[in-house]
Amino acid sequence: MVLYILLAIILSVILITIIGLLLPEERTETRQTTFNVPPEVVYSTVINNKDYSYRSNLKEIKILKSENEFEEWEEITDDGNIIRFSTRDKKPYSLYSFDMQSKLFNGYWTADFKETDNGDTLFIATEYIRIKNPLIKALSYLFFDIGKLMDIYQEDLRNKLKTDDLIKHT
Repeated sequence: MVLYILLAIILSVILITIIGLLLPEERTETRQTTFNVPPEVVYSTVINNKDYSYRSNLKEIKILKSENEFEEWEEITDDGNIIRFSTRDKKPYSLYSFDMQSKLFNGYWTADFKETDNGDTLFIATEYIRIKNPLIKALSYLFFDIGKLMDIYQEDLRNKLKTDDLIKHT
């Protein structure tokens, strides 16, 4: 009986690994939303790694290096995961991009900030994730919901911008 259980586990791992090998190299998720503030406000908030208190799923951000408006930093999530980031590109008020790396994945994130006709900001963020280990890659589709994390970030950002907007107008 133990042999059958062990065999079933081994076959499951092999099957999941094969599935992982067949999956695309890169996972991509895009989210967009409109904020009722100008692009300068959204951009300035997004690039400010010193003010992360509005981020509901972060314990801490450690800025490791800052040079010519480009930074390297680590984000420590509430569950203790550490992800390292480094600025990739910045075009004030229109584009922000960074690379990211953790024990399980690497990738990059880009955000476009577009002013709408009424002066609001259309914020479009895209995350690109690569997981080398095929077993982890296959399991990531079940246990690593990139879209949900992006939704949480945009909702946190929306709440921050509403709070800042209220403070400015009172």
